[in-house]
Amino acid sequence: MDGLSPDSRHANADHESWRARIEELRSYAAEDGEPFNEESERDLRAFLRSNPSVRKDALVLVPNGNLRAVWRRDAGAHLGAEFRGGGVVQYVVFRRRSDAGQISRAAGRDDFEGFKRQAAAFDLDFLLYE
Repeated sequence: MDGLSPDSRHANADHESWRARIEELRSYAAEDGEPFNEESERDLRAFLRSNPSVRKDALVLVPNGNLRAVWRRDAGAHLGAEFRGGGVVQYVVFRRRSDAGQISRAAGRDDFEGFKRQAAAFDLDFLLYE
């Protein structure tokens, strides 16, 4: 027995999945001669360390070399965060409210805490956290 709770083991597995995906993207960038922003990676890793229950979902490398995480469940719930370096997150939020036929949208730049507040304001914590 490893002494970890099932939640801790799951969080560790998710963080290992994040690490593996980062390395995969770094390798693709090197092979293709594309940029890979080390500051973006540091920010993503810092975000994950400070939020151990963050759910693993999609992670892509955008053309400028930044890492972009995307959490979504369906066409009505989407949360994206591009880690720009320097503690800055550029985010997009889409949320279909059950009482409204249209999708609410928000986009902007903020620090990690501001990004988490946006997710909470749109009631999207279920996307971001286990």
